[in-house]
Amino acid sequence: MRKVIRVFCILFLLAILWSCADKSRAQNEPEIVVGIEASPSSLDPRLARDAYAVQIMPLVFPGLFRAGKNLEPEPDLVKNFKQIDDRTFIFELRPQVRFADGRELSAEDVKATIESLSAAGINSPYLELFERISKLEILGPTRLKMELKEPYAPILVELNLGILPAETARKKTSLAAEELLGTGPYRIESWVPGTEIILERNESYSGPKPYFKRIKFRIIPEDITRLLSLEKGEIHIIQSPIPADELARLKLNPRLNVSERPGINYSYLGFNMQDPVLKNLKVREAIAHAINREQIINCLLKKTAVKADSLLSPQHWAFEPEVSRYEHNPDAAQSLLDQAGFPDPDGDGPLTRFKLSYKTSQNQSRIWIAEAIAAQLRKVGIDVEVRSLEWGTLYSDIQAGNFQIFTMTWVGVVEPDIYYTIFDSESLPPRGANRGRYSNAEIDRLVRAARITQDRAQRKMIYSKVQKILARDIPYLSLWYSEDIAVSDKRLLGFELGPGGEWTSLATARFQE
Repeated sequence: MRKVIRVFCILFLLAILWSCADKSRAQNEPEIVVGIEASPSSLDPRLARDAYAVQIMPLVFPGLFRAGKNLEPEPDLVKNFKQIDDRTFIFELRPQVRFADGRELSAEDVKATIESLSAAGINSPYLELFERISKLEILGPTRLKMELKEPYAPILVELNLGILPAETARKKTSLAAEELLGTGPYRIESWVPGTEIILERNESYSGPKPYFKRIKFRIIPEDITRLLSLEKGEIHIIQSPIPADELARLKLNPRLNVSERPGINYSYLGFNMQDPVLKNLKVREAIAHAINREQIINCLLKKTAVKADSLLSPQHWAFEPEVSRYEHNPDAAQSLLDQAGFPDPDGDGPLTRFKLSYKTSQNQSRIWIAEAIAAQLRKVGIDVEVRSLEWGTLYSDIQAGNFQIFTMTWVGVVEPDIYYTIFDSESLPPRGANRGRYSNAEIDRLVRAARITQDRAQRKMIYSKVQKILARDIPYLSLWYSEDIAVSDKRLLGFELGPGGEWTSLATARFQE
């Protein structure tokens, strides 16, 4: 009997040791810490539109399609699809794709997610996707038929919307981030706005198992603090914006790796087109001539950007090179201001023509850029007050039209239908992003025509006209295309910058053993 008891005790102790070893292994599984400058506005894929959210979303909420390396839409959750005519599509979902709770993705989930965009209280910026659809029909567990009200060229691009479980999508109440389940390689473990987002591995993921057990996104608004945390090893990777002054030093650090490539992220100065001063085209032309973009690019950005004259980068198939340009010319700026009815009251004296409020984020690089632009405008007699705001406040003000001028960046512009989103007179927030309340009947006609035109050559001709008109009207003043830069721990292998700064490749990256 004693022998039996002794054997039992030994087996019991071994079981405890094995259990502890398993827990230890789980606790010691690698995790990566990412430094980002601001908190997303939402992690619900139906609401998330700002760059910080869009860059994180694919890790948790894949869509039916994604942007491929050539920026064309390619299947993601879709296995294959067939376009029956210019309004009708049949989609077949990939089999055995599972949500983070283990339940298999179905056509019902896709249908419910898209339909929920119109739910009262959701106030989704993607509502128009739902409104373009006349019928969604489930043909089988993983087959779905979609009929559009009219031909719509960007439909596949817009189907990058993250998919939720049907029962979640249909809930009317506000959901905690942790309740939002996707089919991506990670799930949301926790989110403390303004502090940290933690993603944990989705053990039900149908693709290759990610190397990292957790991805921690630490929100660090100050550039220098973010860099110091990287150099100390407290975080493992950051990407643009990175202070250009620090790049040379970072490249000399043997512990770090710096990746650079030409970018498509577009920075601009936005105007409130309803403002009594700024609605005058000559004022906007004067501002365009007063700003010395080359000086800012060379001095502040250390040549990590390229001057832009259009929202679409030269890499884009619809880019139009022959548009109005505004070279640095202070004399022309002052003459235009005189013509606009804002004469200089005292020549070279301290008095100014008028005053503008310039809103930007609390990112130090963006503050320096705003101060440089403000100094250049003061030289032609425009007084400028720079106001740096916390990201959430800035975004809310811009959406509400509570600004005169501001600077922001459009990230990863792929589909030229963005011109409708930004400049159509009916595309006002929150449905669209016409934050400056620009209105031009010809632009409305063109961007709406481009949406229903299937032929690419014809679309290119339409967008050529759009770019020429916008360059003349200047609802935005194009500034530059930023170079894509990432600085990471040298042990990190397999990370690639996404076209819009997406962190998607962290799901396949790993630390060198």
